[in-house]
Amino acid sequence: MRLEITRIEGRRNDLLLRLDRAELNGSQLSVVNRDRLMALPGMPRHRDASAAEAQGIADAKLPIEAHLERLGVVDGDGLARRRAIAISNRNLGTNHGHVAWQRGEQPRLFRILEDPIGATVASFLAAGRGGAIGIEDFAVDVANDRLADTNGRDAGERIEWATVGQRVVRDGKVTPIEEIAAQFYDVRHVLAFDPKHEAGERIRQAIYHGYPETYAGNVRRAWRELGVPRARYVHNAVGVNGREVIVLQREGTVEEIGQALLDAGADDGVILDNGGSVVCWVWWANTYRGGIISPTVDYRPPGTSAIVFELKGPLNVEMPGGSVSYSTY
Repeated sequence: MRLEITRIEGRRNDLLLRLDRAELNGSQLSVVNRDRLMALPGMPRHRDASAAEAQGIADAKLPIEAHLERLGVVDGDGLARRRAIAISNRNLGTNHGHVAWQRGEQPRLFRILEDPIGATVASFLAAGRGGAIGIEDFAVDVANDRLADTNGRDAGERIEWATVGQRVVRDGKVTPIEEIAAQFYDVRHVLAFDPKHEAGERIRQAIYHGYPETYAGNVRRAWRELGVPRARYVHNAVGVNGREVIVLQREGTVEEIGQALLDAGADDGVILDNGGSVVCWVWWANTYRGGIISPTVDYRPPGTSAIVFELKGPLNVEMPGGSVSYSTY
């Protein structure tokens, strides 16, 4: 495992974490209050949420430490019990287009209320039954509570869990923004405007007018014809290659995140969440009690989902003087 943090106050707060596949001992996907979230519309962007909807989603969210306690990664006092790393996955349960599949749940397919699931095929970060982490395209089959691979076979025969992300790197190339812009239900992750101001609210209304049928065209028009500038947002992304799983958390346009993953060696990569949702928890922080490292400036602790990568080896080892680590090989 290798961690790089680049922090320049007021300018940069980047995290790059490399996990050697040989170190991985398993992974878990957490979705808290799953049934409650599936009965809610997440955080509507194309319309105003009712007071009950807003309160419902707020009450369903939990801090990442609560996710970890439910998964057995920390104990009741919040102290680390496993050699693990956790990242946020908070577009799931809040934004349209973000669905998940979990072998041990019923129904296995998770999606929020009113999600039109505009793309019949989406890119998923997935964990195989043998523990391998990969990025694959699956068709979402709501009627049969399953995911199907590109050959039409039931993907559930070989995966433990899968969660949607925007595919920013595909087969060693950065994905053109034109191909994936409409996959960002919260369009502020792609275009820079402030709906708290009158001009920004007019832009928002124009983009979501006629949603979902007209959404893709409205996003292109706002950017290409109306000149709405591109957003540089904090994104949480995961990339993979034959040797590593790569976690990247940094600010940039969608394409800049893709390029950063590519520069880090990823062959494929997806964005999982954005902005104040982004966080990384590690077992060794606070003298092996566990804790958050390098959170975003406006980090909001309560969230809907998290992903845990568990590593081989004990939580902690009393090392002889002058030693800082040990080998798992």
